[in-house]
Amino acid sequence: MVSVKLNSLLSSEDSARGIVEEATKEARRIRTGIPAGVSEIEKEYSSELQKYEEKGIEKVQEELSALNEKLKLSLESGKTALEERSKGIAPRALELIHSAIEGEKK
Repeated sequence: MVSVKLNSLLSSEDSARGIVEEATKEARRIRTGIPAGVSEIEKEYSSELQKYEEKGIEKVQEELSALNEKLKLSLESGKTALEERSKGIAPRALELIHSAIEGEKK
């Protein structure tokens, strides 16, 4: 009876030792996998960050392009307005110059 109990205890101890060894192996496997997991997360983060930056740069370039077009239109409009005003100013300037010359002659 004691020998049966002793054998049962030894068997349980062997079983427990096997479970502990398996758990130790699993813990080592998990520990060695952590750096690889972290590295994978860092790669994914870097990739997503790069995509986000590229989208941001693309959006800024689109906005700059739109603003350049608006600026060109505004510049052309301003140039046209100035040319129209200069057409009216030139004859008046000539009149004033002639008046000034006439005034000096007298």
